[in-house]
Amino acid sequence: MAKAQSPRVDMRTRGARAQGRDARQELMEAAAAVFAERGYGDASVDEVSQRAGYSKGAFYWHFPSKEDLFYALLEERVLEPWEESIRLLEAAPADQDMAPEASRLFGDLLRGERGFLLIQYEVWAHAVRDPKLRRRYANRRKQLRVAMGRAIAARLETLGAPPPEPGGEERLATIFIAAALGLAQERLVDAKAVPDDLIGETFALIYAGYLKRNDG
Repeated sequence: MAKAQSPRVDMRTRGARAQGRDARQELMEAAAAVFAERGYGDASVDEVSQRAGYSKGAFYWHFPSKEDLFYALLEERVLEPWEESIRLLEAAPADQDMAPEASRLFGDLLRGERGFLLIQYEVWAHAVRDPKLRRRYANRRKQLRVAMGRAIAARLETLGAPPPEPGGEERLATIFIAAALGLAQERLVDAKAVPDDLIGETFALIYAGYLKRNDG
């Protein structure tokens, strides 16, 4: 007979239990604030837990490490919106101009997640120096490129354009992602230099260049 599992212990503080709060979400919100104030490198698990009103044990119940918490925030605040946009691109009819959708997403991210985007650049700087962190960061970016490449190939087919050469869709996805990141970085420094619609215009120019090169 299988041994009964011990009941899960509620590691929230008394105040958090009384308010019926969601521990994981509260920890993520607190981490976003602490990361923005102190930077990723100087933010501590102790401070995040205290800010959220939970014990350190509660933190490790939900997140094995500060790095795992960062990736949870990255998924929720940056990658999920991008992946939703990728799904829209993949399913959009030929007569729908997707440049405005790209511009809307770009503007929403920059206005709503400015602090977290700064944190992401800080983690990127850590990743290029730390092989373990770089592997995880690169693997997630690879997944995003593959998904975007698949959507680009579907979009080209919908538009009646020549399909990319083998591997070409991922190369195009790399260009799109690098353009978006570069414009976002520039916007963080000088918002007036990068209006919302510039990302849509950039994507449209890349598409136009691809179609022109493969015309006939």
